[in-house]
Amino acid sequence: MKLAHTIASLAVLLSLVLGSAEAQEEARRQGFWISVGVGAGVTTADVAPEVTRWGGAGFLRAGGVPDEHVVLGTELMGWVTGQDDVVTTRGVVTLFAQYYPSRTGGLFFKGGLGSAGVSVATDLNPGHLVTTAGGFGMTLGSGYEFRLSRVASLTVNADWALQVIDDSAGGTESSSLFLFTVGLTFPRIG
Repeated sequence: MKLAHTIASLAVLLSLVLGSAEAQEEARRQGFWISVGVGAGVTTADVAPEVTRWGGAGFLRAGGVPDEHVVLGTELMGWVTGQDDVVTTRGVVTLFAQYYPSRTGGLFFKGGLGSAGVSVATDLNPGHLVTTAGGFGMTLGSGYEFRLSRVASLTVNADWALQVIDDSAGGTESSSLFLFTVGLTFPRIG
């Protein structure tokens, strides 16, 4: 009885693996797509390079597929952390290209250029003070898409974002964001 359950389980597992491999081979990147995810990230800024802070991270991407190896789109990446009564938010909005070395594989590399922003919200007694600043943003990253079905993938990402923010004194502040996220991408594969 136990041997029969083991054989049945192995048969089901084998059919899932073979079915997944078959779907992987048949599917192609095409059409409009959207991807959303969450995770964690760390940042270091010029003003206090010895201070690294961990916080929550997330992304939203959308675009089109001009070629089975290339994806083009717009990306919003954000990071937020809080300490005491201060909440710091950093973000980058870019136009980016994502390159897949394999026509059907999930490995990708990406890069983008755009704008960056930082917001610092402080709770005061009474009231709330928010300061914001903007500047140049650039991203580089890589990841892997694990196909869940013909229309959805689980996407694991490692991204670096550079922010060059204009400060109130007329100078600039540079900061790096390192984001590690997991998300869902659909319906790019069809």
